[in-house]
Amino acid sequence: MARKANIAREEIHQACWELIEKNSFPNIPRLTDYFSKKDGRRCSNTTFLNAITEWEEIYKEQQQHKLSELNDVLLPAFKHFSREVTQSLGKLLDEKASDIEQHQHRKQESTEGGYLSLSTVLIDLQAEHEKLQLEHQKVCREVEMLKDKSAFNEQRYEEVISQNAVLTSQLKQEQKANSELTINLAQKEVDLAKQDNQLTRLKDENRQLAHEQELHQQNSTKAEVEKWDEMSKKLDALASSMKTMQRKDRGSKQ
Repeated sequence: MARKANIAREEIHQACWELIEKNSFPNIPRLTDYFSKKDGRRCSNTTFLNAITEWEEIYKEQQQHKLSELNDVLLPAFKHFSREVTQSLGKLLDEKASDIEQHQHRKQESTEGGYLSLSTVLIDLQAEHEKLQLEHQKVCREVEMLKDKSAFNEQRYEEVISQNAVLTSQLKQEQKANSELTINLAQKEVDLAKQDNQLTRLKDENRQLAHEQELHQQNSTKAEVEKWDEMSKKLDALASSMKTMQRKDRGSKQ
């Protein structure tokens, strides 16, 4: 039969958080072992199950809140990154257009004024072309870095979603296992109670027969002796069966 609980619900919740931090999902056997090692206290499986169920709801809400916060953080970052890329490319195009326009203007002035020779113009054009190539390469590197940063953030976001899905699946599996364990324990407690009642009844019958045998020992018949032997055998078999069930019950709790 279940023993009176002497472990507060808040203590069980705290134990659940400590177990999950150690990558060990809380259940009845693990909590039993936790408190046994901590201070030797014990309580009923029903108390553990109720506390675990409450903690699972709290844990589920916390995970959903974390995922929502992550969405709130990452989505603005993605939008900001997109704006930065667009602004950077627009600024770069404006700068290049201005450079080309200035170059054409200088070229026109040189042609009209006759101050620059053709070789000087070609040298300037070549230098400007090399400068544009270097700037183009720099912009390409910056774009690649921004792409890598975006890919990393997206990968991290997918990992968090995947981890949350795994934890949700584990939570459902542990809930199912805890429910099955509770049903089995409840059935064993009912069976043990029936065995206790049957044993008590047989002991009463045995004492009554012993009393009758003592009073009528001289006049007892062969049938009474056989009845006494049969009753003794039933009592021994029942006691052996109860010991076996108790050992199995202790083994399942461990």
